[in-house]
Amino acid sequence: MSPSNYLLLFTFLTIFLLTSLTPHSFSNELSLRLQLTHIDAGLNLTVHELLGRAAARSKTRMAWFAHIRKKEGQAPIFWGRKNKYAGEYLMNFNVGTPPRKLPFIVDTGSSLVWTQCKPCLDCISQPVPYFDPENSSSFSKLPCSSKQCTDLGFDYSSNCSAKPDCHFEYIYADESKTIGYLALEKVTFRYSTESSNLIMKIAIGCASINRGSMAHSSGIVGFGRSAESLVSQLGITRFSYCFIPFIPINTKRSHMFLGNRALSNSGDQSTPLLHDNEYYYVSLSGITVGSKRLLFQPNFFERKKDRTRGTIFDSGSFSTFLWTDVFNAVKNAFEFEINLPVANNTLTNDYKLCFHTPTNPEKIPNLVLHFKGADMDLPRENYVVYSTEKKLLCVVIDEEKNLSATNIIGNSYQQNMNVLYDLENQMLSFGPAQCDQL
Repeated sequence: MSPSNYLLLFTFLTIFLLTSLTPHSFSNELSLRLQLTHIDAGLNLTVHELLGRAAARSKTRMAWFAHIRKKEGQAPIFWGRKNKYAGEYLMNFNVGTPPRKLPFIVDTGSSLVWTQCKPCLDCISQPVPYFDPENSSSFSKLPCSSKQCTDLGFDYSSNCSAKPDCHFEYIYADESKTIGYLALEKVTFRYSTESSNLIMKIAIGCASINRGSMAHSSGIVGFGRSAESLVSQLGITRFSYCFIPFIPINTKRSHMFLGNRALSNSGDQSTPLLHDNEYYYVSLSGITVGSKRLLFQPNFFERKKDRTRGTIFDSGSFSTFLWTDVFNAVKNAFEFEINLPVANNTLTNDYKLCFHTPTNPEKIPNLVLHFKGADMDLPRENYVVYSTEKKLLCVVIDEEKNLSATNIIGNSYQQNMNVLYDLENQMLSFGPAQCDQL
Protein backbone atom coordinates (compact mmCIF):
# COMPACT_ATOMS: atom_id res chain seq x y z
CA MET A 1 0.00 0.00 0.00
CA SER A 2 1.36 3.40 -0.95
CA PRO A 3 2.10 6.09 1.71
CA SER A 4 -0.77 8.20 0.40
CA ASN A 5 -3.18 5.29 0.84
CA TYR A 6 -1.90 4.70 4.38
CA LEU A 7 -2.48 8.39 5.13
CA LEU A 8 -6.00 8.17 3.67
CA LEU A 9 -6.77 5.05 5.74
CA PHE A 10 -5.39 6.68 8.91
CA THR A 11 -7.49 9.80 8.32
CA PHE A 12 -10.61 7.70 7.74
CA LEU A 13 -10.05 5.65 10.90
CA THR A 14 -9.40 8.79 12.96
CA ILE A 15 -12.62 10.42 11.77
CA PHE A 16 -14.54 7.18 12.36
CA LEU A 17 -13.24 6.80 15.91
CA LEU A 18 -13.85 10.42 16.83
CA THR A 19 -17.36 10.22 15.36
CA SER A 20 -18.05 7.02 17.28
CA LEU A 21 -17.01 8.64 20.53
CA THR A 22 -19.23 11.68 19.96
CA PRO A 23 -22.46 11.61 21.97
CA HIS A 24 -24.80 11.55 18.95
CA SER A 25 -27.89 11.20 21.10
CA PHE A 26 -27.87 14.78 22.25
CA SER A 27 -25.52 16.49 19.78
CA ASN A 28 -28.48 18.08 18.00
CA GLU A 29 -30.45 18.95 21.11
CA LEU A 30 -31.26 22.49 22.10
CA SER A 31 -28.89 24.20 24.49
CA LEU A 32 -30.36 26.42 27.19
CA ARG A 33 -29.04 28.10 30.31
CA LEU A 34 -31.86 29.42 32.50
CA GLN A 35 -31.80 31.49 35.67
CA LEU A 36 -33.56 30.38 38.85
CA THR A 37 -34.62 32.65 41.70
CA HIS A 38 -35.26 31.42 45.23
CA ILE A 39 -38.77 32.34 46.36
CA ASP A 40 -37.47 34.02 49.55
CA ALA A 41 -34.92 36.15 47.72
CA GLY A 42 -35.28 39.87 48.45
CA LEU A 43 -37.55 39.44 51.51
CA ASN A 44 -34.89 40.56 54.03
CA LEU A 45 -35.55 37.65 56.41
CA THR A 46 -33.44 36.40 59.29
CA VAL A 47 -31.94 32.89 59.29
CA HIS A 48 -34.57 31.95 61.88
CA GLU A 49 -37.37 33.14 59.57
CA LEU A 50 -35.86 31.53 56.49
CA LEU A 51 -35.57 28.16 58.22
CA GLY A 52 -39.13 28.33 59.50
CA ARG A 53 -40.52 29.11 56.03
CA ALA A 54 -38.40 26.41 54.38
CA ALA A 55 -39.53 23.82 56.93
CA ALA A 56 -43.19 24.73 56.39
CA ARG A 57 -42.85 24.33 52.64
CA SER A 58 -41.06 20.99 53.03
CA LYS A 59 -43.62 19.52 55.42
CA THR A 60 -46.49 20.48 53.15
CA ARG A 61 -44.75 18.98 50.15
CA MET A 62 -44.02 15.75 52.00
CA ALA A 63 -47.70 15.51 52.94
CA TRP A 64 -48.51 15.87 49.24
CA PHE A 65 -46.20 13.00 48.28
CA ALA A 66 -47.65 10.79 51.00
CA HIS A 67 -51.38 11.55 50.87
CA ILE A 68 -52.41 13.17 47.58
CA ARG A 69 -55.39 11.62 45.79
CA LYS A 70 -56.04 12.19 42.13
CA LYS A 71 -59.43 12.17 40.51
CA GLU A 72 -58.34 11.92 36.92
CA GLY A 73 -54.98 11.76 35.18
CA GLN A 74 -51.50 10.99 36.43
CA ALA A 75 -49.88 14.39 36.79
CA PRO A 76 -50.77 15.56 40.32
CA ILE A 77 -49.96 19.12 41.38
CA PHE A 78 -49.14 20.03 44.94
CA TRP A 79 -51.44 22.96 45.66
CA GLY A 80 -53.98 22.53 48.46
CA ARG A 81 -55.88 24.56 51.03
CA LYS A 82 -53.23 24.00 53.69
CA ASN A 83 -50.31 24.27 51.33
CA LYS A 84 -48.49 27.52 52.11
CA TYR A 85 -45.14 28.58 50.61
CA ALA A 86 -45.06 25.57 48.25
CA GLY A 87 -41.98 25.20 46.06
CA GLU A 88 -38.48 26.63 46.26
CA TYR A 89 -37.11 27.97 42.95
CA LEU A 90 -38.74 30.12 40.27
CA MET A 91 -38.09 30.18 36.52
CA ASN A 92 -39.34 32.94 34.21
CA PHE A 93 -40.31 32.40 30.59
CA ASN A 94 -42.72 33.99 28.12
CA VAL A 95 -46.10 32.53 27.26
CA GLY A 96 -48.39 33.47 24.37
CA THR A 97 -48.41 35.93 21.48
CA PRO A 98 -47.61 38.68 22.22
CA PRO A 99 -45.33 37.11 24.87
CA ARG A 100 -46.14 37.49 28.57
CA LYS A 101 -43.35 36.85 31.08
CA LEU A 102 -44.64 34.55 33.83
CA PRO A 103 -42.87 33.08 36.90
CA PHE A 104 -43.16 29.30 37.39
CA ILE A 105 -42.09 27.03 40.23
CA VAL A 106 -39.53 24.48 39.04
CA ASP A 107 -40.64 21.01 40.12
CA THR A 108 -38.93 17.68 39.41
CA GLY A 109 -41.70 15.98 41.40
CA SER A 110 -44.51 16.69 38.91
CA SER A 111 -44.84 16.89 35.13
CA LEU A 112 -47.63 19.18 33.98
CA VAL A 113 -46.81 22.76 32.92
CA TRP A 114 -49.65 25.04 33.99
CA THR A 115 -50.59 28.57 34.92
CA GLN A 116 -53.69 30.34 36.26
CA CYS A 117 -55.80 31.74 33.44
CA LYS A 118 -58.65 34.16 32.92
CA PRO A 119 -61.50 33.86 33.43
CA CYS A 120 -60.50 32.73 36.92
CA LEU A 121 -63.60 31.48 38.69
CA ASP A 122 -61.86 30.96 42.01
CA CYS A 123 -58.13 31.63 41.81
CA ILE A 124 -55.25 32.57 44.09
CA SER A 125 -53.47 35.90 44.28
CA GLN A 126 -50.25 35.95 42.27
CA PRO A 127 -47.53 38.58 41.64
CA VAL A 128 -48.48 39.18 37.99
CA PRO A 129 -51.86 39.45 36.23
CA TYR A 130 -53.55 36.19 35.26
CA PHE A 131 -52.75 34.93 31.76
CA ASP A 132 -55.60 35.79 29.39
CA PRO A 133 -55.96 33.31 26.49
CA GLU A 134 -58.23 35.78 24.67
CA ASN A 135 -55.25 38.11 24.26
CA SER A 136 -52.97 35.45 22.71
CA SER A 137 -53.21 34.71 18.98
CA SER A 138 -51.25 31.45 19.38
CA PHE A 139 -53.50 29.90 22.03
CA SER A 140 -55.71 26.93 21.11
CA LYS A 141 -57.60 24.51 23.37
CA LEU A 142 -56.80 20.82 23.01
CA PRO A 143 -59.69 18.40 22.40
CA CYS A 144 -60.22 15.49 24.73
CA SER A 145 -59.34 13.11 21.90
CA SER A 146 -55.87 14.63 21.43
CA LYS A 147 -52.65 12.70 22.11
CA GLN A 148 -51.65 15.26 24.74
CA CYS A 149 -54.85 14.59 26.64
CA THR A 150 -54.25 10.86 26.38
CA ASP A 151 -50.71 11.36 27.68
CA LEU A 152 -52.20 12.86 30.82
CA GLY A 153 -53.99 9.58 31.42
CA PHE A 154 -57.49 10.97 30.88
CA ASP A 155 -59.89 8.46 29.39
CA TYR A 156 -62.44 10.65 27.61
CA SER A 157 -62.48 8.73 24.36
CA SER A 158 -66.00 7.40 24.97
CA ASN A 159 -67.39 10.70 26.23
CA CYS A 160 -65.88 13.40 24.06
CA SER A 161 -69.30 14.71 23.07
CA ALA A 162 -69.99 15.58 26.71
CA LYS A 163 -66.49 17.00 27.35
CA PRO A 164 -65.03 18.19 24.06
CA ASP A 165 -62.10 19.97 25.72
CA CYS A 166 -59.26 18.30 27.62
CA HIS A 167 -60.19 19.06 31.22
CA PHE A 168 -58.15 18.11 34.27
CA GLU A 169 -59.20 18.02 37.89
CA TYR A 170 -57.12 17.10 40.93
CA ILE A 171 -58.43 16.56 44.43
CA TYR A 172 -55.97 16.85 47.29
CA ALA A 173 -55.68 15.40 50.78
CA ASP A 174 -57.47 18.42 52.30
CA GLU A 175 -60.29 18.17 49.69
CA SER A 176 -59.16 21.28 47.81
CA LYS A 177 -59.01 21.23 44.03
CA THR A 178 -57.14 22.42 40.96
CA ILE A 179 -59.40 22.47 37.90
CA GLY A 180 -58.64 23.59 34.37
CA TYR A 181 -58.12 22.53 30.76
CA LEU A 182 -55.21 21.76 28.47
CA ALA A 183 -54.19 23.93 25.50
CA LEU A 184 -51.43 24.38 22.95
CA GLU A 185 -49.54 27.61 23.43
CA LYS A 186 -46.35 29.24 22.30
CA VAL A 187 -43.57 29.60 24.89
CA THR A 188 -40.36 31.56 24.56
CA PHE A 189 -37.07 30.90 26.36
CA ARG A 190 -34.27 33.42 26.09
CA TYR A 191 -30.76 32.06 25.68
CA SER A 192 -28.71 33.45 28.58
CA THR A 193 -25.59 34.27 26.57
CA GLU A 194 -27.23 35.18 23.28
CA SER A 195 -29.78 37.64 21.98
CA SER A 196 -31.81 34.92 20.24
CA ASN A 197 -34.78 33.03 21.68
CA LEU A 198 -36.13 29.50 21.58
CA ILE A 199 -39.79 29.60 20.54
CA MET A 200 -42.02 26.54 20.34
CA LYS A 201 -45.53 25.33 21.09
CA ILE A 202 -46.19 23.04 24.04
CA ALA A 203 -49.17 21.64 25.89
CA ILE A 204 -49.88 23.88 28.86
CA GLY A 205 -52.60 23.74 31.47
CA CYS A 206 -54.94 26.66 32.16
CA ALA A 207 -56.22 26.51 35.74
CA SER A 208 -59.40 28.38 36.56
CA ILE A 209 -60.06 27.06 40.08
CA ASN A 210 -57.30 26.87 42.69
CA ARG A 211 -56.60 26.84 46.40
CA GLY A 212 -53.52 27.55 48.54
CA SER A 213 -50.64 29.92 47.88
CA MET A 214 -48.90 30.59 44.58
CA ALA A 215 -45.58 31.25 46.38
CA HIS A 216 -44.71 34.26 44.17
CA SER A 217 -45.45 32.27 41.01
CA SER A 218 -48.21 31.96 38.41
CA GLY A 219 -48.00 28.17 38.17
CA ILE A 220 -45.68 25.18 37.87
CA VAL A 221 -43.23 23.96 35.26
CA GLY A 222 -42.99 20.20 35.71
CA PHE A 223 -39.64 18.50 35.07
CA GLY A 224 -40.93 15.02 35.94
CA ARG A 225 -40.74 11.91 33.80
CA SER A 226 -44.20 11.88 32.22
CA ALA A 227 -44.99 12.76 28.60
CA GLU A 228 -46.51 16.15 29.52
CA SER A 229 -43.39 17.46 31.31
CA LEU A 230 -41.32 20.27 29.86
CA VAL A 231 -38.40 17.85 29.50
CA SER A 232 -40.45 15.47 27.34
CA GLN A 233 -42.08 18.21 25.29
CA LEU A 234 -38.75 19.90 24.50
CA GLY A 235 -37.35 16.52 23.45
CA ILE A 236 -34.22 16.80 25.59
CA THR A 237 -32.40 13.82 27.09
CA ARG A 238 -30.60 15.65 29.89
CA PHE A 239 -30.88 18.59 32.24
CA SER A 240 -28.99 19.81 35.26
CA TYR A 241 -29.13 22.48 37.93
CA CYS A 242 -26.77 24.14 40.37
CA PHE A 243 -28.42 25.64 43.45
CA ILE A 244 -26.72 28.52 45.26
CA PRO A 245 -27.09 28.25 49.07
CA PHE A 246 -29.85 30.65 50.17
CA ILE A 247 -28.98 30.77 53.89
CA PRO A 248 -27.82 33.41 54.36
CA ILE A 249 -29.77 34.97 51.47
CA ASN A 250 -27.65 35.20 48.33
CA THR A 251 -28.47 37.87 45.77
CA LYS A 252 -26.99 35.79 42.94
CA ARG A 253 -29.21 33.44 40.97
CA SER A 254 -29.01 29.68 40.58
CA HIS A 255 -28.98 28.12 37.14
CA MET A 256 -30.60 25.30 35.21
CA PHE A 257 -29.12 23.82 32.05
CA LEU A 258 -31.10 22.00 29.35
CA GLY A 259 -29.87 19.81 26.51
CA ASN A 260 -26.26 20.26 25.40
CA ARG A 261 -25.57 22.71 28.23
CA ALA A 262 -26.21 20.01 30.84
CA LEU A 263 -22.85 18.34 31.33
CA SER A 264 -21.12 16.43 34.10
CA ASN A 265 -17.89 17.76 35.58
CA SER A 266 -14.63 15.94 36.13
CA GLY A 267 -14.90 14.05 39.40
CA ASP A 268 -18.71 13.84 39.40
CA GLN A 269 -20.16 10.54 40.57
CA SER A 270 -23.11 8.73 39.03
CA THR A 271 -25.87 6.44 40.27
CA PRO A 272 -28.58 4.73 38.21
CA LEU A 273 -32.04 6.25 37.91
CA LEU A 274 -34.61 3.56 38.57
CA HIS A 275 -37.35 3.05 36.01
CA ASP A 276 -40.45 5.11 36.79
CA ASN A 277 -43.00 7.13 34.84
CA GLU A 278 -43.15 10.04 37.29
CA TYR A 279 -40.36 10.46 39.82
CA TYR A 280 -36.56 10.31 39.90
CA TYR A 281 -35.90 7.28 42.09
CA VAL A 282 -32.35 6.32 43.08
CA SER A 283 -30.89 3.41 45.07
CA LEU A 284 -29.93 4.67 48.52
CA SER A 285 -27.85 1.96 50.22
CA GLY A 286 -26.61 3.54 53.45
CA ILE A 287 -25.61 6.58 55.51
CA THR A 288 -22.42 7.53 57.37
CA VAL A 289 -22.29 10.02 60.25
CA GLY A 290 -18.78 11.00 61.32
CA SER A 291 -16.63 7.93 60.68
CA LYS A 292 -19.38 5.38 61.42
CA ARG A 293 -21.56 3.82 58.77
CA LEU A 294 -25.00 3.20 60.24
CA LEU A 295 -26.21 -0.39 60.24
CA PHE A 296 -29.30 -1.36 58.23
CA GLN A 297 -30.49 -4.66 56.83
CA PRO A 298 -29.57 -5.45 53.21
CA ASN A 299 -32.13 -4.01 50.77
CA PHE A 300 -33.62 -1.95 53.63
CA PHE A 301 -33.90 1.14 51.39
CA GLU A 302 -35.14 -0.77 48.34
CA ARG A 303 -38.21 0.46 46.46
CA LYS A 304 -41.00 -2.08 46.40
CA LYS A 305 -42.70 -3.37 43.27
CA ASP A 306 -45.86 -1.45 44.14
CA ARG A 307 -43.80 1.81 44.07
CA THR A 308 -43.88 2.24 47.84
CA ARG A 309 -40.76 3.15 49.82
CA GLY A 310 -37.60 3.94 47.87
CA THR A 311 -35.77 7.28 47.61
CA ILE A 312 -36.21 10.21 45.22
CA PHE A 313 -34.27 13.38 44.41
CA ASP A 314 -36.52 16.43 44.65
CA SER A 315 -35.97 20.07 43.70
CA GLY A 316 -39.10 21.31 45.48
CA SER A 317 -38.33 20.33 49.08
CA PHE A 318 -35.71 22.09 51.20
CA SER A 319 -35.52 19.42 53.90
CA THR A 320 -34.49 15.80 53.53
CA PHE A 321 -37.02 13.27 54.88
CA LEU A 322 -36.01 9.82 56.13
CA TRP A 323 -38.13 7.02 57.54
CA THR A 324 -38.42 6.95 61.33
CA ASP A 325 -35.87 4.15 61.83
CA VAL A 326 -33.34 5.92 59.62
CA PHE A 327 -34.06 9.34 61.12
CA ASN A 328 -33.58 8.05 64.66
CA ALA A 329 -30.31 6.33 63.73
CA VAL A 330 -28.96 9.53 62.18
CA LYS A 331 -30.24 11.63 65.08
CA ASN A 332 -28.63 9.37 67.69
CA ALA A 333 -25.34 9.37 65.79
CA PHE A 334 -25.22 13.18 65.65
CA GLU A 335 -26.12 13.48 69.34
CA PHE A 336 -23.27 11.08 70.16
CA GLU A 337 -20.76 12.90 67.94
CA ILE A 338 -21.67 16.50 68.91
CA ASN A 339 -20.80 17.29 72.51
CA LEU A 340 -23.48 19.96 72.97
CA PRO A 341 -26.79 20.07 74.88
CA VAL A 342 -29.74 18.97 72.75
CA ALA A 343 -32.44 21.62 72.33
CA ASN A 344 -35.84 20.30 73.39
CA ASN A 345 -37.74 23.28 71.95
CA THR A 346 -36.21 23.28 68.51
CA LEU A 347 -36.25 26.06 65.96
CA THR A 348 -39.94 27.02 65.63
CA ASN A 349 -40.65 23.32 66.28
CA ASP A 350 -39.77 22.68 62.65
CA TYR A 351 -36.37 21.03 63.07
CA LYS A 352 -36.13 17.99 65.29
CA LEU A 353 -32.36 17.90 65.74
CA CYS A 354 -30.92 21.11 67.20
CA PHE A 355 -28.22 21.92 69.76
CA HIS A 356 -27.71 24.87 72.12
CA THR A 357 -24.45 26.66 71.43
CA PRO A 358 -23.43 30.34 71.84
CA THR A 359 -21.23 30.16 68.74
CA ASN A 360 -21.14 28.21 65.52
CA PRO A 361 -18.82 25.26 66.29
CA GLU A 362 -15.91 24.56 63.97
CA LYS A 363 -16.10 20.78 64.07
CA ILE A 364 -19.18 18.96 62.86
CA PRO A 365 -19.34 15.23 61.99
CA ASN A 366 -19.42 14.39 58.30
CA LEU A 367 -22.62 13.24 56.65
CA VAL A 368 -22.34 10.89 53.66
CA LEU A 369 -25.21 9.40 51.68
CA HIS A 370 -24.27 6.14 49.95
CA PHE A 371 -25.99 5.36 46.66
CA LYS A 372 -25.41 2.53 44.23
CA GLY A 373 -22.03 3.36 42.71
CA ALA A 374 -21.74 6.84 44.27
CA ASP A 375 -21.15 8.53 47.63
CA MET A 376 -22.54 12.00 48.33
CA ASP A 377 -20.14 13.51 50.88
CA LEU A 378 -22.10 16.59 51.89
CA PRO A 379 -20.49 19.97 52.52
CA ARG A 380 -21.20 21.17 56.06
CA GLU A 381 -23.37 24.09 54.91
CA ASN A 382 -25.71 21.68 53.10
CA TYR A 383 -26.90 19.87 56.21
CA VAL A 384 -26.12 22.14 59.17
CA VAL A 385 -27.43 25.67 59.79
CA TYR A 386 -26.75 28.03 62.67
CA SER A 387 -29.14 30.70 63.96
CA THR A 388 -27.28 33.46 65.77
CA GLU A 389 -30.66 34.86 66.77
CA LYS A 390 -31.69 31.68 68.65
CA LYS A 391 -28.16 30.38 69.39
CA LEU A 392 -29.13 27.06 67.84
CA LEU A 393 -27.23 24.67 65.59
CA CYS A 394 -29.68 22.53 63.59
CA VAL A 395 -29.21 19.53 61.32
CA VAL A 396 -31.44 19.74 58.24
CA ILE A 397 -33.16 16.39 58.48
CA ASP A 398 -36.76 15.43 59.09
CA GLU A 399 -38.74 12.33 59.92
CA GLU A 400 -41.11 10.47 57.63
CA LYS A 401 -43.41 8.38 59.82
CA ASN A 402 -45.19 6.69 56.93
CA LEU A 403 -42.91 3.74 56.16
CA SER A 404 -44.64 3.19 52.82
CA ALA A 405 -43.74 6.68 51.66
CA THR A 406 -40.52 7.65 49.89
CA ASN A 407 -37.38 9.07 51.40
CA ILE A 408 -36.78 12.50 49.88
CA ILE A 409 -33.36 14.03 49.21
CA GLY A 410 -34.16 17.73 49.45
CA ASN A 411 -32.52 20.64 47.68
CA SER A 412 -30.50 21.78 50.71
CA TYR A 413 -28.37 18.64 50.31
CA GLN A 414 -27.94 19.48 46.62
CA GLN A 415 -26.64 23.05 47.09
CA ASN A 416 -23.33 23.95 45.45
CA MET A 417 -23.49 20.73 43.45
CA ASN A 418 -23.80 20.08 39.76
CA VAL A 419 -26.77 17.69 39.63
CA LEU A 420 -27.26 16.11 36.21
CA TYR A 421 -30.26 14.02 35.09
CA ASP A 422 -29.11 11.91 32.12
CA LEU A 423 -32.40 10.48 30.90
CA GLU A 424 -31.01 8.60 27.91
CA ASN A 425 -28.51 6.63 29.98
CA GLN A 426 -30.78 6.59 33.05
CA MET A 427 -28.13 8.02 35.35
CA LEU A 428 -28.07 10.80 37.95
CA SER A 429 -24.71 12.48 38.50
CA PHE A 430 -23.58 14.90 41.18
CA GLY A 431 -20.40 16.60 42.29
CA PRO A 432 -19.17 19.74 44.05
CA ALA A 433 -19.45 23.03 42.15
CA GLN A 434 -19.22 26.75 42.82
CA CYS A 435 -22.73 27.54 41.64
CA ASP A 436 -22.34 31.31 42.14
CA GLN A 437 -19.50 31.35 39.61
CA LEU A 438 -21.30 29.72 36.71
